[in-house]
Amino acid sequence: MGHDHANHTLGNRFGRVACWSTVPETSDDLLEVNMKMYSAFAGVTSFPLKRIIFQFWRPQIDHGRLVLQCLRNPYAVSTYNLGLGKYRSCCTKYRYSVVEGDSSDNPPPWFISGGGPVVTAFLNHFPEVVLDLRVLQGSDPLVNCGLECDLMCSVMLPVFHGGSSDCVGVVECSMKHPTLLLPMFNELKCELEIRGLSIYHVQGSWPYKEAIPGDLEPAKFEIENGLKIACESHDLTLAQVWISYESDHHALDMTKRMFLVKMSGYSVDSNDDPLSSVKDFYDKLDVIYLKTGDGLAQKTLQTHQPHLCRNIYKLSDNSGVLALLSASTKSKKCASFVICLRSTHTRELDYAFEFFWPQSRHHLILLDALLATLRKYLPSFKFASGEQLGDELSVVDVDGYSSRLVKVLLGNENELSEASNETRTSVGVKRKSIAGQSDLNHPEGEDDDLAILASYRSKPSLFYIPSSSTFDYVLEKLNKEFELDPARTYKVEYKVSPGQWSSLVCLESCRGMDLIRLRVLPEGREVGWRWKTDS
Repeated sequence: MGHDHANHTLGNRFGRVACWSTVPETSDDLLEVNMKMYSAFAGVTSFPLKRIIFQFWRPQIDHGRLVLQCLRNPYAVSTYNLGLGKYRSCCTKYRYSVVEGDSSDNPPPWFISGGGPVVTAFLNHFPEVVLDLRVLQGSDPLVNCGLECDLMCSVMLPVFHGGSSDCVGVVECSMKHPTLLLPMFNELKCELEIRGLSIYHVQGSWPYKEAIPGDLEPAKFEIENGLKIACESHDLTLAQVWISYESDHHALDMTKRMFLVKMSGYSVDSNDDPLSSVKDFYDKLDVIYLKTGDGLAQKTLQTHQPHLCRNIYKLSDNSGVLALLSASTKSKKCASFVICLRSTHTRELDYAFEFFWPQSRHHLILLDALLATLRKYLPSFKFASGEQLGDELSVVDVDGYSSRLVKVLLGNENELSEASNETRTSVGVKRKSIAGQSDLNHPEGEDDDLAILASYRSKPSLFYIPSSSTFDYVLEKLNKEFELDPARTYKVEYKVSPGQWSSLVCLESCRGMDLIRLRVLPEGREVGWRWKTDS
């Protein structure tokens, strides 16, 4: 076996070197793909000065078998990590066997059988993510070598050229720190697309529309209009709608595969968006290959239960390409909410409506207003479980391992404005632990909650406390909700009737209310006890 040799094309910019070796027998098609691949590697300007490597594995026939090899194909490494040369050299000595030959054949010793992330990405035509290479230790010599070189995680990207559905190879991106996977994925994807290469199927080539019952066009019009209004009205980072699709038998292993296909998406442009990495990740991600239970959208389609995740960084059940969101610390700033709806236009077809917003928003207030907007602008839709938008529904709170019953009524967003004097049926909530786990924020066995809508300097906050809570507990809760200044004195008032407020000195005076409205008012500046409860 040989190593990379002759005619190296070198680049040394932005803290990494990109290389490529050619041989006379290289075909024109392969030459074009390799030139574009090398240019893409050289164009990744944010390549960190850490232990990281890009390399391109392409298919070829060797000893009568379809294999993937990286020898004489483009690669890029961090310049300040010379130890990666060992890993690169080791990779050029081996081939990954994609389709096994006859069992009586003895494969060469440099063939790696049994698959692996590179082969999986090539066969499935979808990115493959490994957040911890240690789980694959001992599976093949390249994994062992990578671990010796301090490579701990990787993402494998199948590559398509010229709009074809044939995979021309796989890009390996391996590194030490999982938190870098998402930004590297986003930038490399962008650089490949600029040069006419893609890591996804073209959505138009998927025949999913043939399996949709009824009339899709009016439903799709409602979806596109509803997502646009919802995002712009509530300043949502991103909204998208998925349906599930089962493909025909795969050409290589004759098994059927399940996918999520994106019907529509909308995002709000912002020059300073802390969640830009999440939007970049989903850009052009029109089809997701999945296994049962992967991701909140698929789980919602399976159970018909709405799911709320206050921090998508904590979604430990994400796998495949979605695992990139669980690896990025930037995802800690993002919350998501998914519901499953059906339209009378397409009858039994289930749609997963997925929304993202900054974690700093008040999730339950936003959820309440969002569903009221959807009810208004999605007239043909209702919950797949049968309820109407506006009925009481159970939302699975992924973070807290709890199930909340939230009564959502048209016009609930009016609660957010203190200027509104209209009255309405209040939000009714019950919290119960599931999977045998108690809610750590509340006494064990306590089911009935008090709903409190508090405000401080026009900032609203909706929260729930056990009915057995003490007055001091409420004061401490307000302190945490609004991060009050310890050098100031405050008083608390509750709303007795429209336009009438009274000083709150105990909870007994408002326990009979369905929704307790409080406001926190600052007194004169002084150091010492911050609460003033006498009228």
